[in-house]
Amino acid sequence: MIPPARLRKLAKVPFVELADGRLQGVVSSGSDIERVYVSSVAAGTYAFACSTNNNRPCGGARGSFCNHIRALINEAVLQYGAERVARYLRVEVVDGEPSAQTIAAGMSDTRPPQGDTKAAAPVFSRFLRHLAYLELAATTAPLPEMQWFPPTRAVAMGVPPRELGSSVGERADLLAETIDGLDEALAAVDAFDRTLVAGLLRPQSAPAAGLTELAHAVAGTPLAARVAEAAEKAAVGAASEDHFVALAAARTALLGSVHDALMTLVEQVAGRPRSEEILPAPGGQQTANLLAAARSWLSDLARSGWQGIDHDVVSGAAHVVSAMLPDPAMRRLATLLDGFAAELAASCPGAAQERIPARRWADLWSRAMLLTLPGAADVPITGTATGRLLPLGVDVHEHATAAQAQVHAVFEPADGAAPRLVRAGVSVPKPDTIVGAGLWQLLRPHMSLLTAVSEGRSMDLVDMPVTAEGDLVWSDEHARPSEPADAFATARVALPTATSPATAPLDRHPARIAVPVFLEGYAAQREDDELTFTVAGHPLAVDTDRIPTAGPLTPEAVAASTACIGLLRWDAGKFSVQPLAVETTVRKKTVAIHAGGWAGGTADKAGVKAEKAATDAVAVLRERAGRLLRK
Repeated sequence: MIPPARLRKLAKVPFVELADGRLQGVVSSGSDIERVYVSSVAAGTYAFACSTNNNRPCGGARGSFCNHIRALINEAVLQYGAERVARYLRVEVVDGEPSAQTIAAGMSDTRPPQGDTKAAAPVFSRFLRHLAYLELAATTAPLPEMQWFPPTRAVAMGVPPRELGSSVGERADLLAETIDGLDEALAAVDAFDRTLVAGLLRPQSAPAAGLTELAHAVAGTPLAARVAEAAEKAAVGAASEDHFVALAAARTALLGSVHDALMTLVEQVAGRPRSEEILPAPGGQQTANLLAAARSWLSDLARSGWQGIDHDVVSGAAHVVSAMLPDPAMRRLATLLDGFAAELAASCPGAAQERIPARRWADLWSRAMLLTLPGAADVPITGTATGRLLPLGVDVHEHATAAQAQVHAVFEPADGAAPRLVRAGVSVPKPDTIVGAGLWQLLRPHMSLLTAVSEGRSMDLVDMPVTAEGDLVWSDEHARPSEPADAFATARVALPTATSPATAPLDRHPARIAVPVFLEGYAAQREDDELTFTVAGHPLAVDTDRIPTAGPLTPEAVAASTACIGLLRWDAGKFSVQPLAVETTVRKKTVAIHAGGWAGGTADKAGVKAEKAATDAVAVLRERAGRLLRK
């Protein structure tokens, strides 16, 4: 994953990006609030340009960088980090670590040429698109694709893949058992993923073998004939879009079988039954031409391969995403494509990448490809929920232009039926400069449940729409705050008897495993910056990288804890737990600290300071949107 943007002040430079082979952005005029300058510096040549948005030249950009360009470089370093900016622009800093000053000096010393201002119009257009994210409506419909985008701490620290622990609770040894066929299924997936690295336009012998291995892995299934044909066509560079869909389906089916095998172990360890509800087939209405356009772009990616991507190929997603985002029925695919394209753009050109995240990008590609099938993204509402909702914790997901808060909870039906696990989420598009605590500014107004979580309250639901997968399609009209409800009391009493929801076929993927669990009586140990809980004599790795920075929970608090509510996950070949909340001792008193503690607002000094900075960023962008989008 690419590192996220950092929080910075936006009054002087409201927009900066590394895109199209340039550092480019919009700089406010110091003398006229109605005027902005569009500035850019090309990677490699350092050709520079600066003009107003209506193409009037900047008087200072004559023979050398103007103050607008220097301000752009300074803010780019604040947003992305000096190392990433220097690498993108191909600036070599000889002495010491790169900084805004050394990057600017290194480019100026080459006496760069003054470029034309042709890029001003498209860059300004991208700025308007950037502001338009604030105009898009939030949604409480399920957005499972955001599971692939954990919060900022996971990538801000640059933590490499690790060897994770294996188990939970008294039956922890079950999760360490060997699963028949799992290694073979993953090997077939990896073989196909290698073909996407090289590309399918002119496959070599080794990638072609990966196609054959994928076809053999599904030979005994209903997919066999179509996948065999698709593999044959792809092996000679003649695959059509339908063939790519078949290959994506085969890969997804293999990972679905891995998901099912892992969940069998998880259910035995957790001791909770799974819902026997029959899942309805999706069948929503979506715009066929937009789906076809997205499928065409994904097919181009498969043909070029990750090593062959460039800015021209990646930028093909922009117009498709812009057309999709305003349509709620297209939000799932649009959000996924937007995050995927941003990762690819930050890695261009692909041929220069030392390490390619082959499985991750293949996950995003294959999932997006299947979501281009009409109706695939539809999540039917199968009923309503009336009863008491007891929150357990908040899981946060985000990429550059989207954020989601997902509340895991136990629902107790009013009719006395068995309690069951449910989720309720709210997601919203966003500019990439709104990060950290700023996410709550955008999410909080659309879900009263976030305030209830912060206040430690239950909620009474009346006829709340719910899907067969246990996702509440939240509406504040169907909910009201109720009496206080301690999450740890819920975890101790109600969680063990709650029924787990069913899983839709498309969502059967190891990355989607996120099972609420409760741990206590463990011993925490930290070694080489990795935290492990020893539970009933068995080690369990703790994934502190998934703890969001937009909350009071920290890795240090987790290490000092005595009880933990978390999500059991599977990644890097092993199981781990992601903390949602912990109990720890402060001044001889037991206190609870929640990852979503700031979701509904806070009086915590650190939270107030973080949200104040984020509020300023949101205010600046909304002011600009008011002036430029709604003149």
